[in-house]
Order: sequence, then C-alpha cells, then structure tokens
Amino acid sequence: MFLDILFPPKCPYCSRVMRYDMTECLSCRAGYPLDPRIEITPTGDICISPFTYEGVAADAVKEYKFRGKVFNAKSFSAAIVSAIRKTYYKDMDLDLITCVPMTKLRRRKRGYNQAEIIARNVAKLMDKPYEEVLVRTVDSDFQHYLGREERIRHNQKYYSCISPEMVKGKKILLLDDIMTSGATLSSCSTVLKENGAERVFCAVIAIVRK
Repeated sequence: MFLDILFPPKCPYCSRVMRYDMTECLSCRAGYPLDPRIEITPTGDICISPFTYEGVAADAVKEYKFRGKVFNAKSFSAAIVSAIRKTYYKDMDLDLITCVPMTKLRRRKRGYNQAEIIARNVAKLMDKPYEEVLVRTVDSDFQHYLGREERIRHNQKYYSCISPEMVKGKKILLLDDIMTSGATLSSCSTVLKENGAERVFCAVIAIVRK
C-alpha cells in the first residue's frame, strides 16, 4: 500500500493514475471493443483476442513486451478471459493452459516470458491448471523474412513437447501476446497435437489487422 502511494498504478492505455485495486481506468475499460476478434490459424485452430493490434492497445502491448511494464499483464489477462467467456468458453471444457515458450537465452535477456505471465494469470482467473509443456531450443530472428507456410515448417523444428503424457487426450488453451500470421501458434499447436492433444484453442492480447 505504501509503495502504491509513492508509485501509484497507471492505466496501461492512457497512463492516468488509478486506485491500486484497478487494472485499467474506467474510461478505457468502457472503450473496449464490444466484440472479441476471432481468427482461424493456418492449421485451423480458433484464436480469440480482445483487441486489434493498433492504437492504444498496441502501445500498451509494446510497453509490456519491450519496456518491462509487467503491470499491464493484469489488464490484458482479464480482457482475454472476458473475450473467451463472450464466445466459446462453455464449449472449451479446458484441461490445461500453456503458452508459447521462449529460449532460455531470450528469456534471460528480457527477464520474463510475456506470454507465460499472461497464461498464468488467465489460468488463475479461469481456475484451470497452468503447465509448461512446450520448449523452444533455438532462436530464429530471420524468420520474419519467410512466408507463412515456411515459418510454420521452420518453427516446428525448434518447438518440442516436454510432457507428452500431460497433453495426451487434453483440450489445451495456448496463449501468446500477438497474432500476426498465426505461424507461431500453428507451429506450437501442431506439436501439441502430434503428442496427443485432443484439441487446441488459442488466445492472444491482440491480433494484427489484415
């Protein structure tokens, strides 16, 4: 409480000072899109998002992802859960929640996996278990030069399932921060299904407008 007085939380979207128990200001919350974004990944999985990657939402994600504003994750997580419950929540019957992994080197450089923080928060809000079932062993910064199908084939070489027994026969919610082409989500989903997952749903903070 004392730290909140010295460093009061600020709205992720407009930077207004808020009460310590708020995740975003009432004005920005009222301005949330009424309908979630729903896209289909290249491998046919549903991906849901509360935001389109533009405007103040995109700025808030950048602050979270690249500038260490981890407080923003609370707002993003609540928005994702709200989007899920507005759409296919009742049909999901999830067994576990996981996220797109980072290599140990990249995680060490950034200090955190932004997708993992979101996934853990969403798991708590939905009262579902969070499990680390995927690992990425190789970074590939050049992949943004590749086409979508090439990215999927490329990524699958570097993701693996560390707990096949944990995913077999399970319905899994896979979390990431942004969906652009859907290649990363598709690659992870394919690995999960190859290891026995019954179905994979995807969710992100924001989807890039096509």
